[in-house]
Amino acid sequence: MEISELFFEFSNKGRIDVFRSIYQDGKKHSQIIKELDIPGSEISRHLKRLKIKNLIVKTKNNKYEVSNIGKIFYKIFEIFEVTIKHKSFFNSHDITSIPLYLFVELGNLKYLEMSDKTMQNIELWSNLVKNSEEFIYAISDQFQISILPIVERKIQKKSIEIKALINKNLLKSYNIPNEWADQFVDASSFYKKLDIYENVKILEEINLSLIVSDKGGIIFLKKDKGIDYGECLIDNHPNFINWCKNIFRHYWRKGTSIKPFISKELRSMQINKER
Repeated sequence: MEISELFFEFSNKGRIDVFRSIYQDGKKHSQIIKELDIPGSEISRHLKRLKIKNLIVKTKNNKYEVSNIGKIFYKIFEIFEVTIKHKSFFNSHDITSIPLYLFVELGNLKYLEMSDKTMQNIELWSNLVKNSEEFIYAISDQFQISILPIVERKIQKKSIEIKALINKNLLKSYNIPNEWADQFVDASSFYKKLDIYENVKILEEINLSLIVSDKGGIIFLKKDKGIDYGECLIDNHPNFINWCKNIFRHYWRKGTSIKPFISKELRSMQINKER
């Protein structure tokens, strides 16, 4: 059996509806008729074709169920549905930064939405941080200046788990906030207070940007030469939150300790101060 034969079976919407109905729960012929309101003869024709292609099986109690091959194909089918819904985004961005084992889970993200307004995206990013209560995980190649005070207050209060993956250039661009300068003896005590060694890692190359919290997630992918902050995928469904968390964990394992870099920067600051 050729793969083209399987795809051909789903060129008919009625057959897709029958297949989807059976996938949700095994059903008898009469149950499918009642659910879909399709003539019995047409249901029989769809079932026969699906059974010939080994996409469904008939049980001893006369129920039709999706076969193992059918279940695999259904998962592929779901991925197509999600990606086609946002085809302009997926066709114009670099999707290779999403690990393959997570890309195949796209079919579970049925409520995913796309936003294509830069200022709105920044506001969405800010709201995710501001409204978070349990955790914030972020991967970024730039600081969103407007949300730094919010993050800093949350870290200070120790009320939330915050972890970040950044690149070295980003770290160099950020100093102790002016309003905190008189609260710390030196930069070393500042970094220690924020538990930066435990909560921040460095990625040599960042090809996607995301922020995920218990309130939702937002992800930006690379386009042309850099990350495109003009378009993003966003959702607050638990499936998308978990998906974004898994992307973060994937890269967290690849990140390197920030301690050697900070130590080097602190030595440099001390030398400059002594001069």
